[in-house]
Amino acid sequence: MNNLKKIGLSALAGTLASLSAQAGEMTVTGSAEVSYVQRDGDEITGNPIGMNKNIGFAGSGELDNGWTVSISQATTDAMAFSSAALTIGMGSLGTIVVDNGSGADFGSALDNVVPIAFEEADAGFSTGLKDSGSVIGDHGSIRYALPEFSGAKVYVGYNPRGGSGAVADGGTGGEVGGGNQAYELGVDWSPEMVPGLRVGGVVGEYDNGAGANKDLKEETWFATYAYGPLSIGYQVADEDDGTTAYDTDIYGVSFNVNDALSVSYQHGETDGYAGGVTAKFTGISAAYNIGP
Repeated sequence: MNNLKKIGLSALAGTLASLSAQAGEMTVTGSAEVSYVQRDGDEITGNPIGMNKNIGFAGSGELDNGWTVSISQATTDAMAFSSAALTIGMGSLGTIVVDNGSGADFGSALDNVVPIAFEEADAGFSTGLKDSGSVIGDHGSIRYALPEFSGAKVYVGYNPRGGSGAVADGGTGGEVGGGNQAYELGVDWSPEMVPGLRVGGVVGEYDNGAGANKDLKEETWFATYAYGPLSIGYQVADEDDGTTAYDTDIYGVSFNVNDALSVSYQHGETDGYAGGVTAKFTGISAAYNIGP
């Protein structure tokens, strides 16, 4: 792989900054998925056949000081800009990710980690569990991750103006009014002294994220354990928008029958809906792998 030949930083009147690099290697990936979803008589199904297709571009290179730089970008059907993330690996100094809608934020990855074979218990429903852990939003956010130590991953995230869509180079975006800053702190620990155990959580706050000068606060905590083909897990989540507080509990178990077949059971409940209603979801799923 060729080293990056040039990396430049420029600023204009304190309002415009850009970082450019020439990557040594580019790759293109794609995927296609077809689904059939049938809901019960209490919900409108519509056309049950759906399709998802993705195409993405990725590039990577290495600087003269040993740091690594990588970029990933996904596109829509019309080949328009959809999402992207720029990752700078600084070795013992950690990793910086500049995210513009790729979903690379730590919180989204940890909103429900209870073991499953295929999909979460509330997949496909018009109303789902109140998962927490992604209050920061992934458009225009910056995340810093410490180097992994003894199985622990620790990161902090910041978004100076939440609520925006994907922002083009040199542009700005976000909600009108208020500070709208978002903060997030997360940890994901698989202790080396207890093989199979995984614990962690995420806490975050979004200033004025609930509107009407009300902050949005979220947190989630989890624990999973894998022993041979069996995995179990439990997770709790809290969300408070200044008006309504939601509490969620999720538990489940998965089992790898063999290298190709796996099955799972997951149950989740969210308290706090209007009228004291508790939403309950139970999912049983199976997945079978054929070749790669």
